[in-house]
Amino acid sequence: MHGREGCGNKEPKASKKMVEKIRSYMEEHHMAEKGSRIVTGVSGGADSVCLLHVLALLSDRYEWKLAAVHVNHLIREEAGEDAAYVEECCRKLGIAFYLTETDVEREAQQKKLSVEEAGRQARYRAFAEAAEDFGADRIAVAHNRNDRAETLLFHMFRGTGLDGMASIRPVRDHIIRPLLCVGRDEIESWLLEKKISWCIDKSNDTDTYTRNKIRRHILPFAREEICGEADVHLAQEAELLMQTADYVNRMAQEALNRCSSRGAAGGCERKADCGTEGVRKEHPEIRIEVDAFLREEELLRTHMLKQVLKELSGGGKDIGMSHIRDVEALFHKQGGRKLMLPYGIEALRGFGEVILQEKEKAPEKGSETAPAFCRIIDRKLLEERITETEQEAPALQIDAGDAGILEFSVFFRENSQIIPQKTCTKWLDYDRIESLVLRTRQPGDYLAINDRLQKKRLKDYLIQEKIPVKNRENLLLLADGSHVLWVLGYRISSAVKVTEDTKRILRIHIRGGKENG
Repeated sequence: MHGREGCGNKEPKASKKMVEKIRSYMEEHHMAEKGSRIVTGVSGGADSVCLLHVLALLSDRYEWKLAAVHVNHLIREEAGEDAAYVEECCRKLGIAFYLTETDVEREAQQKKLSVEEAGRQARYRAFAEAAEDFGADRIAVAHNRNDRAETLLFHMFRGTGLDGMASIRPVRDHIIRPLLCVGRDEIESWLLEKKISWCIDKSNDTDTYTRNKIRRHILPFAREEICGEADVHLAQEAELLMQTADYVNRMAQEALNRCSSRGAAGGCERKADCGTEGVRKEHPEIRIEVDAFLREEELLRTHMLKQVLKELSGGGKDIGMSHIRDVEALFHKQGGRKLMLPYGIEALRGFGEVILQEKEKAPEKGSETAPAFCRIIDRKLLEERITETEQEAPALQIDAGDAGILEFSVFFRENSQIIPQKTCTKWLDYDRIESLVLRTRQPGDYLAINDRLQKKRLKDYLIQEKIPVKNRENLLLLADGSHVLWVLGYRISSAVKVTEDTKRILRIHIRGGKENG
C-alpha cells in the first residue's frame, strides 16, 4: 500500500482543480447522464482508486448510482489483499461491490492468448456481468493520458492501422474513460494530497509485458532526450487520429452502401451496413460490385474491406493488412477465384462482384439443422431427486466431451441465499424452465439480455463477445427450445436469473472447471 488510507468523500479545496477537469471532460464527451447507474472497474491501483473516489464525489451532483468490480486474476500472492482493500473502500463510500476470481494464466493457455489479453477479456466479461446485475448503463474504466500514449506507440509498432493508432477512446459504446484527460503524476499527487492509499502491483515494475517496456524504457527516454511532455503530445496525437479514423470510417461506410448489398443463400437483403446492428442471416454474405468498388479512393477501399471482414469475423482481431490486400486483389482477377480467410470466411470472385461470407458447414446426415451435440435432460429425474439444500450430491451427470462433466441438481432456495457469479457453476430459476436440452447452436437461438427480457439473437451475442466463427459451432448451450438459458463458459439468460421470488434453483456445475466469475 502507498500513503494512508482515507476513503472519505470530502474534497479538499486544493484538489478541486483535477476533479473539475475530469467533470468537464466527462460532460464534453457525454459520458454519463443525470441519474446514470455506473459500474467501475477497480483493481486497487492508483488510477482505479482515483476514478472510484472522483465518481463518488460527483455522484450527488449528477444523482449517479455506483458499483465497483474487482477481478482477482489469481496470479499474485498479494491479490487477495488488493480485493480486501477495494471492498473496504467501497464499504466506506457506500458503493456496491462485486468480486470475481479468474484463473487468467489457465484461461490464456486454454484460449492460446497472452496473459495480458486473457486478463483483459476476463475483466471486461466481469464488468459486463456486474453491469447487467446492477442495471448499469455505463462501465467506467481507469485508463489515463499516459495509457493512451503508451497504447498509441504499442499499436504503431505492431502496425495496426488508423483505427489502432486512434488508441484508447474516451467513449466506446457504453464504456467510458473519465481519466484520459489527466496523467499518472496528477493522479498520484491527488491521492497523496487526499491521504488515500492505493495498492502496488509489483508486476508493473518488471519487463514481463510489452507495455511495461514502453512505460519503463521508451517513454522515459522520449521525455528525457526528446521532449519533456512527450506523453501529453502523444495523447493529443491519439485524439487527432481518433477523429480522423471516425471520419474515414464514416466515408467508408457510405462508399460501401453505394457498391454493395447484403443477404444470404442467393438473395440480397439490404445495403451492407457494418456499423449498425441489422438482421443477420445464419450464413451472411456481402456482395460488392467490382466496377463500383474500383471507382472509390484506395484509402476508402481498404477501410471498406476492413469493416466487412471485421463484421463477419466478430471483431477481426486476427484480420491484418495482408488479408485485406488479398481480398482486394480478387477485384482485379477473373471470376471463379476463391480465397480462404481466418474465422471461416471465404471470398469468391463472381461475375462482376466479389462475395464475402462465412463458409457454410455441411449439415449432418438426415437433417439440415441437426445440432452437432444434443442431449435431453430428464426433468422428471431431476424433480424426483430434488433436495432441501445445495450441498447434497447432484441428481444427474452428463459427459459433454471436451466441455467436461456437467452435474445437475435442483434444490429449494433458502431465505436470503446469496447467489455468487461464477463461470463453471450457474444457478437458474427452475420454475421458469419448461424443458432442458444440452446442445450446440441452431438457427433461431436467442437470449434474454436484461431485466426487461429484451431478446438478442445468439449469433449477435457471439459476435459481440468476439467469439471466433471457428469456435461457435462447438460451443455448448443449455436451452429451453430456442431460448438459450446458458452459453457454457459465458452468460445466462436474464429470464431465468434467480430472484427474491425464486422457490426452486437449478444448479449446473462443470466438474473440474475453474470458477472464473
